[in-house]
Amino acid sequence: MADMNGLKNFIPIIDWLPGYSMSMLRGDFFAALTLWALLVPSVMAFAGIAGLPPEAGLYLTPLALIGYAVLGTSRHMSVGASSTMSILSFGIVSQMAVGSSTEFIALSAGLAIFTGVMLIIAGYLQLGVLADFFSRPVLSGFIVGLAITIAFGQLGKIVGYSVQADGFIREIIAFFVNIEQLHVPTLVVGVSCLAFLFLIDRYAPKIPGSLTLLVLAIVLSTLLGLEDRGVKVVGTIPEGLPPIGLPDLNTLIARIPQLVPAAIAVALVGFTESVAIARTFAIKHGYQLNASQEMLALGAANIGAGLSQGFAVNASLSRTAGAESAGAKSQMVSLITAALVLLTLLFLTPLFYHLPSATLGAIVIHGVWRLISFGELKQYYDLNRADFRAALVAFIGVLLIGILGGLLIAVFVSMLTLIVRAKSPRTVVLGKVSEQDNLYRSLEYNPDAMTYPGLLLFRFDERLFFANAPNFVEEIRAAVAADLSLRVVLVDAEPINSIDITALEMLEELVDELANANVSLRFAFVKRPVYDLMQRAGLEEKIGADHLYPFLQAGVDAYLAESAKDQLVEQTDVS
Repeated sequence: MADMNGLKNFIPIIDWLPGYSMSMLRGDFFAALTLWALLVPSVMAFAGIAGLPPEAGLYLTPLALIGYAVLGTSRHMSVGASSTMSILSFGIVSQMAVGSSTEFIALSAGLAIFTGVMLIIAGYLQLGVLADFFSRPVLSGFIVGLAITIAFGQLGKIVGYSVQADGFIREIIAFFVNIEQLHVPTLVVGVSCLAFLFLIDRYAPKIPGSLTLLVLAIVLSTLLGLEDRGVKVVGTIPEGLPPIGLPDLNTLIARIPQLVPAAIAVALVGFTESVAIARTFAIKHGYQLNASQEMLALGAANIGAGLSQGFAVNASLSRTAGAESAGAKSQMVSLITAALVLLTLLFLTPLFYHLPSATLGAIVIHGVWRLISFGELKQYYDLNRADFRAALVAFIGVLLIGILGGLLIAVFVSMLTLIVRAKSPRTVVLGKVSEQDNLYRSLEYNPDAMTYPGLLLFRFDERLFFANAPNFVEEIRAAVAADLSLRVVLVDAEPINSIDITALEMLEELVDELANANVSLRFAFVKRPVYDLMQRAGLEEKIGADHLYPFLQAGVDAYLAESAKDQLVEQTDVS
């Protein structure tokens, strides 16, 4: 039984499929039709972003969907080609091979497989916690920059010409310098497709806009002979099942030094974005996710995509939301959609011959447009300038340095923000707000709270370690220097969950320094792990065991008793 439970945890489909209710099938089937309608045009467009032929987006889809459905813990998430993964894949592989070449296709598939392997290793090591290391502002800035880069990259399909330049800014300049190459018929098609999608969104949001546009564009392109007018079309898409197998091993082995670090970066971005989407729907529908298991599932999806001669994949917010709104209840939706895509490859690919490339460009631009949310960045500016600056650095990094460089900057900024906040935690001077309940609160927000002459009640809202210990010491030094009447500094240590050797040594020095100024440093509510370290380091003895109190009020009472005793001694001496 234990083995079966362990197997169910590792392969969640074993748990939910036997109990699958046929009453759920109707909702899941119609949700799968909706997902298919959203998926087919978008994955063909995303394949173009990745530098691959349109069929690559269709080829990778079945195994990616099945891989996630078998191992994933989200009931709603749809995995497959996405704008983020497409442009990341192209940005990495284009530095190693020429677009659409045999080597390029092999490296794109190899990057997906390496990404999947990295995710599976991370999942096995229970590293799902890594999802928490991208702050939301940094991720927002990265996504906005990424969306702008994607949208601009598709303008070539809309206007009928493309440019090549080193960097986003130079691409913009080159785009306008070569504006005389604009192809008017292509521009008319592209702008019309964009307008159609935005009008559908506004006035008929329940209609599957991308699929409707796909059908109309194919029909009109055929009737009007757009290919003869110079409008580029998709052309022949091979019929049949996806080619399954490993990419050329010699090509992959030669590029291992570039592929491994790139795969780690792609895995981190793909997992972070995917788990954020999965959590959104899990919270909405009230079920639990296993982040490390999600790594395994996303890893399986990427390996499946690579074996299908595709490119790296992750979750799609728009397709997940579309399927959920259509009534999706389980990952049966992904399994049904995989079957529908296989049917599409077997019987429907000839229909795509006359599809204008400008239509696919319009679908991509429309898809990423909603991600360009400057309103969210403004909200960060209004609420927290530090978060805004972090988002801005990630945003500008993507535009100026590129996708991979922008990703590394985003990771660095997230880590730096975490370190800065840990180094400069909130410090509070306390006062008593309730005599009856012995409640102590910040004097900043409770200026009328009771204080005691000669006693400073101090709280440090962070663990104490080498980076912030100097802040702790300087705050207390400044307080003692500002009030020469102080005799006791009583630290409320409840928020201090841990302490390191550097902090212990600095506390020892502070105890001696304050003692020379006739000031006693004391602690209340010291947690057991911290107390044990203080004891082993000899700090307990230096402070005095009788100056470590179980709670704050005990320390205050001890100080008041000492003060009363000192006053009595003084009165006796005077008399």
